Amino acid sequence: MANQNKESDAFFEHFNRGDKPTKAGAGLVRALARKIFKYAGVAPGGNVLEIGPGRGDFADICLKEGIEYSAVEANRQMAESLQNRGAHVVCAMAPPLPALDKQFDTVVMINVMEHMNDMRDALAITRQIREVLKPKGRFVICSPDYLNWRHNFFNCDFSHNYVTTRRRLEQLLVDSGFGNIKSCHLCGPMSGLLCFLISAFVSRLPFGFLNAAFPDSKLFYKLYKGQLTFSRKVLIAGEK
Repeated sequence: MANQNKESDAFFEHFNRGDKPTKAGAGLVRALARKIFKYAGVAPGGNVLEIGPGRGDFADICLKEGIEYSAVEANRQMAESLQNRGAHVVCAMAPPLPALDKQFDTVVMINVMEHMNDMRDALAITRQIREVLKPKGRFVICSPDYLNWRHNFFNCDFSHNYVTTRRRLEQLLVDSGFGNIKSCHLCGPMSGLLCFLISAFVSRLPFGFLNAAFPDSKLFYKLYKGQLTFSRKVLIAGEK
């Protein structure tokens, strides 16, 4: 792996060590990854680049399907875990996108765009991703919908900075030169009317407040994580 440093070694360590999902939560995350994989429309024999793969749920699907899979991951331990499963991984913070030796059919960012420092970083990484896509290649983003998450958008992770909504992400893709944009909302792996009904209910649950009031309670911590799992996300794709 390249570009290793102390900052990338420690980045997102709270996610790597402290926020491991329950068995049920892990199942929901895998179901969401399968939904995104289908939405991305990765063709057999194609190649995929994922920015910020984390524990590698989407990566595992690609590798199982025989897709040529590469990733850029800031956390050293998670990057090494992916390498041991057969992925090609560059350990680096993004932006900027590190130097890559190929172009890709699809680039995917799942729960990553919201970690950009500001609009400039979001625009920079989106334009850099367009440069590494093949003609007609697709950039797929899945991020929290701030309109549903509200204060939980910032409370759940200290590195959430760039506010993501369906409208803002579409504007970001348009201003970065993408076309043929399509989008939808997800609640866990569910979409459509059911997604809006469940996420509207979930947004009103008091588990964030209870977790803050009783920080040592494992029950309220798990309930709050469950609330976040069913909070609404935006799934959007643009074509080069």
